[in-house]
Formats: sequence, structure tokens, C-alpha cells
Amino acid sequence: MKGVTCLSLTLMCGFMVSAAANAGCGKMQAQCIVFEHGETTPVSCSISVCANTSEFDTYWTLSNGSEISHHINANTATIKVNGQTGFALPSAILQDNLSCYSAPGISSIYCAKDMLL
Repeated sequence: MKGVTCLSLTLMCGFMVSAAANAGCGKMQAQCIVFEHGETTPVSCSISVCANTSEFDTYWTLSNGSEISHHINANTATIKVNGQTGFALPSAILQDNLSCYSAPGISSIYCAKDMLL
């Protein structure tokens, strides 16, 4: 997951320059983790990140068909998990540098390691 860390740092550096001049996207293949019904399952996934100085978008597509999107701008943050309004789990309760998402009524938690979102 070192590539995700480098991508995130590169995008953060881009925030320090003019919005008109800097925007970028990156895509990587990763190993996501699904926690469901007391079991942990590794699942391959594709993670796309796009950012400019005023917006940040990430989109996860898991091989099991699940999808997560996270959009952040100056006014709002929107998370969707399988089409439902979702939430990010607080990093204070997570281990191993995980970024995790779920939604009310969904019994699954979707995570990826070393994501700086």
C-alpha cells in the first residue's frame, strides 16, 4: 500500500499551488478487507482518488460487487456505501492504519490499509 501513501502525499502537495494549475487522479489495485458477521475476508479492490485544491473524491470498487464513494469539498462530505448514505469509522477505534466505511443497516464494514483520506 506504499503507492497509496505516495499518491496521497503527492495530491496533498498539489493543494499548495493554484487550483487552475493542479488537479490529478490516480488509480490502484489494492487488498480491501470486509468484516461481516464476525468474519474477516480479504477482497481485491480498485481504489481511485481524484483531487484538486477544493475537492477530493475517492471511489472503491470491490471484487465482491460492493462500492464506496467519498466526496469532500469546502462545504460538505458525502459518503455512499452500496448506494446508501454511509459513514467513515473513526480512526481512533481502528488498528493497522485502516480506513473503513459502513452504512446504517449494512452488516458489513469495508476497509483498506494505509489510506490517507
